[in-house]
Amino acid sequence: MTINAHARHATDRVAVPVGRSLVRVGVTANMLTAAGLVGTLVGVAVVVGGEPVAGGWLLGIASLLDALDGTVARLRGAPSPVGSFYDSVADRVSDAAILGAAAWLVRDDPLLFAAAVVALAGAQLTSYVRAKAESLGWHATVGVIERPERLVIVLAGMILGQLGVALLVLAVGSVITVGQRFHAVLRQAGVT
Repeated sequence: MTINAHARHATDRVAVPVGRSLVRVGVTANMLTAAGLVGTLVGVAVVVGGEPVAGGWLLGIASLLDALDGTVARLRGAPSPVGSFYDSVADRVSDAAILGAAAWLVRDDPLLFAAAVVALAGAQLTSYVRAKAESLGWHATVGVIERPERLVIVLAGMILGQLGVALLVLAVGSVITVGQRFHAVLRQAGVT
């Protein structure tokens, strides 16, 4: 269903060797998180500046850099609560910036603008529900659209000129995902 849950083995075949190379040259997970965040903000500026295809490619590269931070932290044997916190906050900023740029691109179309706002809210809620559930001792990792899928869908939409379709898919998928996570928590709590 999701990339994290079902394609981890395949993605690790690429991420682990790349991560080992980065560790050998002294790159840390926090460096990758910072580079991914800065790259995202630059990509968003390019998108908002009127170049959604070029900006979409920059956002894709920045997202790939950011995707390696967890692998590098594990390979260095140095995953830390502070690094995990930093990465989570940077991911939320990146999500908001990317979906905000998407909303900017479709600002003249009320339906697509509404879809972008729902997708943005859904992205934030998807992460919040999981974090809150975990803080209470439950888990909420279910759902049809997690961060990797969200990034692939919105960036493909930008690059291929199909942002409207991408935003509609994200809006619907995000609402479904939040509902799936909410239901999973209620089930664990014995409410349903």
